[in-house]
Amino acid sequence: MVVGAMLWSALLINVGMIGIAIEAVTGRVLRAWLIVPVAFYGGYLGFAAYDRHALSALRQSYEAGNEKVRVPFHPDRQALVFENGGSPSWYTQNYALPVAYSENANHPEGYRSTRMVAQDVCTSVRNDISMRAAGVKVMGFHDGDAIGGRTLETRFCDLSMPEAPQLPQVRVGRREAPDRESLLPVRKVTTTITTPEGRSFVLRGGSASPLSWIPLPFMGCGLNSGNPSWDCDWGFWRNSFTPILPGRTRHGRDLPAIARALGLKPVSIADRSSAELPAALQDKMNALKVAALKRQLANLDAMIANPMMDHPDWNTGVLANDPETLAARADDIMTGLERAAAIDGTDRYKARESGRILARLIAALPPSGFMSLKPRILDVYRKADDDHWLWKTETLIRRLGDLGVDAMPYLIRPRASNYNVNGAGIEGMCRVGIAGHALAAPVLLGMWNSSRDGFDRDRRAALYVAMRRMGIVPPPLPQDKRDQFSRLRSEWSDISPQSPPTVCATREEARSRRMKATRERR
Repeated sequence: MVVGAMLWSALLINVGMIGIAIEAVTGRVLRAWLIVPVAFYGGYLGFAAYDRHALSALRQSYEAGNEKVRVPFHPDRQALVFENGGSPSWYTQNYALPVAYSENANHPEGYRSTRMVAQDVCTSVRNDISMRAAGVKVMGFHDGDAIGGRTLETRFCDLSMPEAPQLPQVRVGRREAPDRESLLPVRKVTTTITTPEGRSFVLRGGSASPLSWIPLPFMGCGLNSGNPSWDCDWGFWRNSFTPILPGRTRHGRDLPAIARALGLKPVSIADRSSAELPAALQDKMNALKVAALKRQLANLDAMIANPMMDHPDWNTGVLANDPETLAARADDIMTGLERAAAIDGTDRYKARESGRILARLIAALPPSGFMSLKPRILDVYRKADDDHWLWKTETLIRRLGDLGVDAMPYLIRPRASNYNVNGAGIEGMCRVGIAGHALAAPVLLGMWNSSRDGFDRDRRAALYVAMRRMGIVPPPLPQDKRDQFSRLRSEWSDISPQSPPTVCATREEARSRRMKATRERR
């Protein structure tokens, strides 16, 4: 499989046929041997031509049928809704359609809307973490069909958010099924458009797999990692995913047929414009944040009242990024964490999900609110044995260092810096700073000396920065075949006990430094 053995047969059999023909023509064997390559290539080309004939007939039939379909759709009075799959963003990008919808059971609204918006709106959403937590997403898009020839649209992006249509719905459903047209394998796509009055219109499309004009026989087995299994096959190579409908693009030929049937007006790339005013969009997005915050607060109250509730909602992103609301509920959240942490025995694992969500919210508190809970936070860790789920609350362990040297007895415990919490205790010790030098030195040096060459690159960076900020001189690594020590000294040469605690988050700090260097080069 690694060396493409399944395809060797394509080369070897063709070389063999050509060799037979050459030997027959030059007289090395009887001329009757010409029958073999003539029958092979002649028969194959006959089947390939038959596939092309079947594809052409199918294409003409589908095109003629689709041309007759005209759906009474009015974008200003009706909403276009895709039931399963579909590409709503493609229609808002390339047609005068202000918004399109797709069904989505993951949201209380049951739908997501898609709009094309100006780049300043895209930037605003990207910079607002709570917007993303409320389900509002933006994504850039490219124009062009071939990967090498695609260009990024820099004026607009796609905005998608939970939103139910308020207008009567014109629904687009899509069904895909494998089939055969004579000997030609096809994957037929049937699109059904239903109007609010209940009228249905059917469009047909899909793809075919005709034989290539050159015979490419293959045989063998390969690993199907998705199944997983070893799948074996043999036959002639086919041009899979050949569009049935006519057009100039390789992919997405069914989309223009739907747009044509709906009577949508095409818009050139140069004439694109965002239809909805930013202020109106902002009101809708703010309403989503308010609704999401309300749901998350209700979920929070349920977890506090009963830490053993089944399947609490982990999505608390809006609340976690609302400092005022979070600070106002800090005491209640801590009470819930204490209740969850105190549950023992077999019920401990039932409380684990709620407890870890509450711990993540405590870690998201602003500095003053976090410090006000210091005795209570340290107390729950003091009572936690080595098997307690509190030692898997990565974000909270990292913030323990903000509580100062009193947190050191818990940060130096091996469980705090395990691989399953990505060495959170290392960052926690680093945040304590030079005040924790005495307790941290033997622990950090021990982890430093036992780190594995080639496997612990990020861990070594975190250890190096932590030691530098705590006034510990990092010694050369016992194992360093890749010269990581020299690179660490070069990259983090400016770290000292006077460095801010933010440097302790080494991944984020390294990313920030790279971005700054890139901007300076520009």
